Amino acid sequence: MKFKVGISSIKQSLYIFIATFFLNSECFAEEITFFEHSNYEGESIKFTRTNSDCANLPGNWNDRISSVDTHGNCIVVWEHGGCSGKSERIAPGTRSHNHLAAIGFNDQISSYQLCSKSGSGPRPPGPPSSGLSGVRRVAVDEHNTYRRRHRSPDIRGDNEEIHRTAQRYAEYLANNDKFEHSGGKYGENLAGTGGGNQEEAVRNAVRMWYNEEPKYDYNNTGFSMETGHFTAVVWKSTTHVGIGVAWNPKSRWWVVVANYDPPGNFGGQYRENVFPPS
Repeated sequence: MKFKVGISSIKQSLYIFIATFFLNSECFAEEITFFEHSNYEGESIKFTRTNSDCANLPGNWNDRISSVDTHGNCIVVWEHGGCSGKSERIAPGTRSHNHLAAIGFNDQISSYQLCSKSGSGPRPPGPPSSGLSGVRRVAVDEHNTYRRRHRSPDIRGDNEEIHRTAQRYAEYLANNDKFEHSGGKYGENLAGTGGGNQEEAVRNAVRMWYNEEPKYDYNNTGFSMETGHFTAVVWKSTTHVGIGVAWNPKSRWWVVVANYDPPGNFGGQYRENVFPPS
């Protein structure tokens, strides 16, 4: 038995294949537009993506974006190139697309990717603050911003016991107008600071602790009252932080307590736990 296929049938099949290819390509192409200013104002740049691979922003757009139009798509934005550092998922139903400062990402985006779909590749790893909110998220992100400068691994905030311990002690200090260490089993940093809300108070506290860094002598390592808060923040072996915040109405400041596990500032261990900034 012989089969005969006419040229017109081959051409027709080819046209159908080409049309289907372009139709499918168009279906998977997703647009993202980044804007220089809030409320979708200022200069803008648009990208069309067809997969969830990481994409770095052009150099002149690095740390320049204040709002984003996802065109109904889902993206993950990242603090550093190569989709590293802290991240934020921006999708229909999430907040502050037009005002990235409200989610802590104003002028901080260096790379991005489409949210992974089933079968389209690996899901981007969540940041250490993934699943956290409020002061806990701020505490973890602020600590890791400074820890990365000193090549210390990211710290996590997913131990509820440490958070509860820090919060109870912050409330005790605030309610009794005291300011002294607890002597508990965790490492501990304390701060009395201003701020318009709890999140701002935590940022101020972590920044204050880290600002001791210029006084630290990397050639003559060891504990010092002038740098002990800094070394606790960047201590390499510490894996978890807990945060507590309470308002002291008498002193009119926020009491901020950070607990660290395992604790740092152990004599003889500074050289392998506190590195110069890179």
